[in-house]
Amino acid sequence: MIQVNLLPYRTKRKVENIRRQVTVFVLFLTMVLVAMFYYNTILKNKIEELDAKIAQINTEIARVEKDAKEVDRINGELKKLKQKIAVIKDLESKRTEAVRLMDDMTQMVAHETASSTSDDLEGKEDRPVKRLWFTSFQATGDQISIKGIALDNKTIADFMTRLESSKRFTNVNLQRSKTQKVKNMNLKSFEISCTKAETEKDEKGKK
Repeated sequence: MIQVNLLPYRTKRKVENIRRQVTVFVLFLTMVLVAMFYYNTILKNKIEELDAKIAQINTEIARVEKDAKEVDRINGELKKLKQKIAVIKDLESKRTEAVRLMDDMTQMVAHETASSTSDDLEGKEDRPVKRLWFTSFQATGDQISIKGIALDNKTIADFMTRLESSKRFTNVNLQRSKTQKVKNMNLKSFEISCTKAETEKDEKGKK
């Protein structure tokens, strides 16, 4: 009987199997490494894109914040300007009101030089009083202060009567009256206080 030694064949086959397995493992490992490298590259690109977007957003935020500060500054300037305009309008309104009140009072003062007597006023309540002029006129809110010079006390009294009769002023009071020499004439300096009537304030409000 012929005997064949199969051991070398089996050993060779076993070695080939091992080589095949090693080759497969190496290929698999290579594929894994390639996949990881590819994934890492994609991830890196995405991170760079996100970083770029974040930088862009931060730049936009900085620009918006700068614009917001500029808007706040402009709003502040507008607020100050509106306040100045309001003050100017208020001063203009007060000036106009003072001029109007002064004009109303001036209408009650005539420029004739004749003496003022009781006969002059009797039955002629619409005629202005005579021989009186103003040296100072101040209007603070509803309160009015008038300083002036008159020929005599009766002229002052007639003027006060006309102020009260006009219905434009109330609480007409003589604060002081004293003799003052002007060009060798003994005249009367006076100070009168009064209040704007409600009708005056209502007419101003309607305007």
